[in-house]
Amino acid sequence: MSSVRALLKFWVILLGLLMFGLRPVWALLSPEEEAKLGRKILSQIRAQAELVEDPEVSTYLSKIGQRLLSAVGPKYFPFKFYVIRDSSLNAFAIPGGYIFFTSGLIEEVDREDELAAVMAHEIAHIQARHVARRLEALKRLQIAAGAVTIAGLLLGGGRAGSALAVTSTSLAITRALAYSRADEEEADRLGFEYLVKAGYDPSAFLSILNKITRHRWLLTETGPNYLLTHPAPPERITYLETLVARYPRKSSRVADPLYLRRIQVRLKVQTHDPGTLVVRYREALKYTPNDPLLHYGLGMALARARFFHEALQELEWVVRAYPGKDYFRLDLAEVYFSAGVYHKAQALLEAYLARHPQDVRARWLLTRTYQERHLKEAALKGFERLEKTLEDLPDFHYYYGKLLSEMGREGLAHYRFARYFALKGDFKVATYHYRQALKYLPPQDPLREKIREKLEAQRHKKS
Repeated sequence: MSSVRALLKFWVILLGLLMFGLRPVWALLSPEEEAKLGRKILSQIRAQAELVEDPEVSTYLSKIGQRLLSAVGPKYFPFKFYVIRDSSLNAFAIPGGYIFFTSGLIEEVDREDELAAVMAHEIAHIQARHVARRLEALKRLQIAAGAVTIAGLLLGGGRAGSALAVTSTSLAITRALAYSRADEEEADRLGFEYLVKAGYDPSAFLSILNKITRHRWLLTETGPNYLLTHPAPPERITYLETLVARYPRKSSRVADPLYLRRIQVRLKVQTHDPGTLVVRYREALKYTPNDPLLHYGLGMALARARFFHEALQELEWVVRAYPGKDYFRLDLAEVYFSAGVYHKAQALLEAYLARHPQDVRARWLLTRTYQERHLKEAALKGFERLEKTLEDLPDFHYYYGKLLSEMGREGLAHYRFARYFALKGDFKVATYHYRQALKYLPPQDPLREKIREKLEAQRHKKS
């Protein structure tokens, strides 16, 4: 999905929800309203965009986020972080504390401080209620005119759509949604405070903004200028330079640069064609044959292309090259699991978890390994332990439902399948499974009330 197309869809979703789903008074959205709207937008983004569903990447972003949020003070929302498969350099916040990064942005950063700088800036927008204020400004526009603009945006790929979209009304709407210079300056100032208190280097603000500017953040050569949600960069860069001069340049955190590089390679393998990557990594290895990260990328790409024997050879080479970096053993276990060599995957994962008992990805892989080896009780304990941590991972609910069905717990199984399809944006199938769950669950099961609430919410969406 191109960045412009994704952005158009985002505006369409947002405009539709604003114009037809909110109370008509002209007051700033309450945190409760903003959270409700955010959940609706999140469900639509899940249906429209391709999210990167990698527990380790999600955990990595969450850890950075929690470090920053520890410096924020009282918060309106429980923040969550997501990655969208998109090659552009972009990040944006939606109501309710949901922050999205494109895979292209994460692949481009040179150090964790730069990723933290972008995250701090987006957190600041939410904390300063800039999102709520932009939405309030939008509510002042006429609904009928806005509906026409929505139609134009839906046709944005063609000439008619472009002609319709670039109107005075659409310009007014996008201006209403865009952050003002004062918003950006406040987000930069607050973001600096969060970044410094969390121990990151504030000069990362400048380095990442320069990268984004070079790649024309939120803009392509064919994209209209009015789609920009941030003001032109020269004034911001000057302001940021002034801020950086007031803060110490060195980070007080000691990050593992290799871990970030590994995360970037994982993302690249998950978001690009594996066959193309295999060719590229092999070509690069001709010139630097002893580069462990090239071997790592080749191994992960081969595994995704299902050439498991060669993939295992590459990953074992990497483990030998980095004996002190335990996370490569986790990747080796993942490839053994994908290859169906479950006993070796289990041995590696159990040993790894003995050293890193809180590792979410290892716990998830081991739970799935137990399931594939038909160790149902061990798998059930694993799912129960991971429920809160992986509640946003669709595959968690799918495989949990599959296990419950095999164990004869049909009501709970249908509930999990419903959660899977709801997270995938297929609300019709989700509704079917919710109703099936009600047929099988005991009359006094407290889950029944939760399911009725979800069905009622689906009914309101349709109306």
